[in-house]
Amino acid sequence: MAIKARFRIYELIEMGINEVKKGNVERGRDYVKLAIEYAKKGSIKIPREYKRKYCRNCFVPLVIGITESRRVKSKILIRRCMECNWIRRYDLRGLSKESEGISLDAKDRQKRSK
Repeated sequence: MAIKARFRIYELIEMGINEVKKGNVERGRDYVKLAIEYAKKGSIKIPREYKRKYCRNCFVPLVIGITESRRVKSKILIRRCMECNWIRRYDLRGLSKESEGISLDAKDRQKRSK
């Protein structure tokens, strides 16, 4: 049952994005709210990939140029919802090193600098 609910949540978020692309922002918002409600009822965590597809303040699906503006400033990605002006910042420095599990302690830095 949880597998069906999980796929339904993903499907609803994608449907919300498609509705925003068509110009129906309110219907897209309703789809995202419904997906979040399903996740809460089933105690299902929404993956980070899908969480970043909607505004956490007004629940509008974020589509670049329609409901979201993005810019990079000093290696920081700044995302702004154009509906409610909610801002979220993501640090882009060192993402690949952290994901590979490379430690950045002092001994490693000395070895790399030589």
